[in-house]
Amino acid sequence: MANGEWYVQQNIGDVAVVRFSQEHILDAVIIEKMGAGLKALIDGEPRTQFVLDFNGVNYLSSSALGMLISLQKKVAMKGGQLKLSGIKDSIMEVFRITKLDEVFDIYKNQEAAIEAFGRNV
Repeated sequence: MANGEWYVQQNIGDVAVVRFSQEHILDAVIIEKMGAGLKALIDGEPRTQFVLDFNGVNYLSSSALGMLISLQKKVAMKGGQLKLSGIKDSIMEVFRITKLDEVFDIYKNQEAAIEAFGRNV
């Protein structure tokens, strides 16, 4: 299990799961550092299946949405897949308004997201 300053990474089978440890992902500088750390993790990870678990996150800024789009592209360039899980209803509303719910594969919880990889193989 690898630990970043803002997240905890755990490998479950062929899936790298990143669980955010911050309740509020709002500050642009932190989001930039977090994005850089996650990109490095994706580059250094032999796995190509990733789940970002937002279960503990209560607030997410628009800058964080930009970071997620960037991560999605990075994973796709690696030939992998990115799934999101545990997004609270208040944050999910932002995904719906911005139509990002159509861009990302979003699941109720981490287990459902991991299980979905098995159906896609």
